[in-house]
Formats: sequence, structure tokens, C-alpha cells
Amino acid sequence: MHSSVHPVARYLLACVIALGCVACSAAAEPIALDVQESWPIDHATHHVQGLCVTPDTFFISSVDRATKSGFVYRVDRKTLRVEKEERLAIGDQFHPGGMQLAGGRLWVPLAEYRAKSTSTILGLDPATLKTVTSFAIDDHIGALAASGRGELLAGNWDCRLIYRLDEKGKVLDKVDSPTGVAYQDFELHDRLLWAAGRLKEDKRLVPVVDVIDTSNWKLQQRYTLRGELRSGGTDFCREGFCKFGDDLYVMPEDGPKTTIYRFALPAAK
Repeated sequence: MHSSVHPVARYLLACVIALGCVACSAAAEPIALDVQESWPIDHATHHVQGLCVTPDTFFISSVDRATKSGFVYRVDRKTLRVEKEERLAIGDQFHPGGMQLAGGRLWVPLAEYRAKSTSTILGLDPATLKTVTSFAIDDHIGALAASGRGELLAGNWDCRLIYRLDEKGKVLDKVDSPTGVAYQDFELHDRLLWAAGRLKEDKRLVPVVDVIDTSNWKLQQRYTLRGELRSGGTDFCREGFCKFGDDLYVMPEDGPKTTIYRFALPAAK
């Protein structure tokens, strides 16, 4: 087909498109992070699901399918001993997921162990691990983030859909996954959602942590995690994740070789 566009104009248009593509690529260029530190947790943590970190404590959620029981543990960071353990089960709901500590509550989803099911969102007292508030939602929620200012983000099975909720359970909005990554755990910090999962790339699963701007649901940055697991392999983003300060923490392995790994974020420019 003959084009009526002037050659110079066509050339300038091509330059603009090329520059735009370069800028888009640069904005999402993955940054590789290496393991800096690790903590073995010698406790029967079953199938790990979620992780929260404070200066003194690791909070861990897990599920034991054999006994149809969910658990939340509070672990002392210095001694690595479990200080408190709470069993979670409401009827067929015994699968806790990714969680976040915010606004004085440890927010944990408790779901049936199947997709397209039901969940109860729990707000736990971090000191006692007892339920302070709760509400039901008609979907399997596998990851839960909290702003600490009345807003929750809830991702369903493999995070195909993300709900925006208030702390009483009202659905304010819902969006399809902006990346297609099967996020297992995520956290909300200001407007940025830090989400850990596995990216399918050339028939392999790449562990990634994505930073998503929830004001427009655009991917701002991607990190890849490098190193070797205590149990072997490199699949760091299978399950628990937490951003605390300038570090990323992951907990990908089940017991008896459950280990928490720390990755340092690059210094801000």
C-alpha cells in the first residue's frame, strides 16, 4: 500500500515511538537483588503462606491440610522461638494467606482450600493473635494488604482479581491483575503495592517482586531475587513476603527447613 506520509514526518514519528519504547522499557527494567541474610525457623510451620516483619518479631501464617487447620505464629527475631501460636479455622475455611500488619491489626485472610470459594477477613490483635474484627467475602482471598487508614486490598486465587475494600468489608472497587503474575503475598505502602510472585518466562518460573502504583495500576518497578534456598533451588517468591524498611523479606519454604531470607533494596538516587 502506498503511503502519503512525508518521509521526514515518518522518520520523526518513528523516532518518537522508539524513544517512548525505550523509556517504557527503562521504567520497568528488572533490578536483581542478592540474599543478604537468613534465619532458619526450626518449628513445624507446615505449608507457609504469609510473612510480616517488625524490629522484634516475625509473624508467619501457614496451613496444615491434613488436619484442616490454619495457623499464625509470632516468632521472636532474636531467639527465633515461637512465642505465640494461634489455630485458625471457621468451618471449611482453614487456609490463611498473605497478610499485613497495619493500623494496630494483623490483617489475615482465611479461605476455603479451593479457588472460587469463600473467605473471612480477620483483624487480629498482634499481641494475643486473637480476632478483634472480621467480615466475610465471597471469593478465595490468598493475599491481603492494609493501608492502616481504613483501606484493604485483597487478591484472590493466584491474584487474578484484586478487590479494594474498607475495613468493614464493603467492596469499593475491583480490578483484573495488571501483570498476570500469580502473586502469593503483597503489601500496601502509601499508594504502592509491593507484590511477590512467580513470572512465567521461557517455560520457567522467575521469582519477582513487583511495585505497582494503585492510583493507575501501572507496574513501576520489578525486582528479581537471586541466591540459593536452604532446601535447594531458587524459587524465592513461592509464598510469604514482607517489605520492611529498605529490605525485602521472603519465606518460600515449608517446614522442616523453613527459612526467612532478607534482600536489601538499592539506595534511592
